[in-house]
Amino acid sequence: MTRQSSAKLPLSGAVLAGGRAQRFDGHDKTKLRLGGESLLNRSLGILNSFCAETLISSNTLPQHPEGRIVPDQEKGQGPLGAIYSCLLAAHNPYLTIIAGDMPFIRAPALTKLWQEKENFDVIIPRTSDGLQPLAAIYKQSCIPAIEAQLKEKNFKIRGFFDDVRVKVLICSNFPDIYPDNTFLNINSPDDLQRARVLYQKTN
Repeated sequence: MTRQSSAKLPLSGAVLAGGRAQRFDGHDKTKLRLGGESLLNRSLGILNSFCAETLISSNTLPQHPEGRIVPDQEKGQGPLGAIYSCLLAAHNPYLTIIAGDMPFIRAPALTKLWQEKENFDVIIPRTSDGLQPLAAIYKQSCIPAIEAQLKEKNFKIRGFFDDVRVKVLICSNFPDIYPDNTFLNINSPDDLQRARVLYQKTN
């Protein structure tokens, strides 16, 4: 089911929910729960709050009531291949991407990127840890550059940035919108435990 609403932004949103985590014994991280809710459903709820359309990048899920499943055009191309597939499938020119294992991302952090979109193909936040390509907005105008890069077997997300117009948003300039841990992602059981402690402190 694809959510469409004129009251929402003319923006497609996609949760990257593919892949198995080796440090979680191959289990799907999006099924992990935080505050009684799976990480996938948590992410979908955020996107559904402001996106006119919600997609789920997955090669394993058959369907989901909160988003349209988008399998990879070609498997084995990592997150860049997932972004490419979602851009092709999106019904809107702009697509916001979030990794399915970011429990503390919030709608304001993503809608701020939307506000910075004018004349840009990629709008991406930068923290003290560097660029955050899995919590960014991509325009369908990126498709040719990504396609050319994938043909070269280069799966680094930033590999095509020199060929498009990129807006880097410095998160430290907006501390109220991008508090600490906004882009924390869960890569291991230790990360999950840390996230649960942080969640208890902030809820």
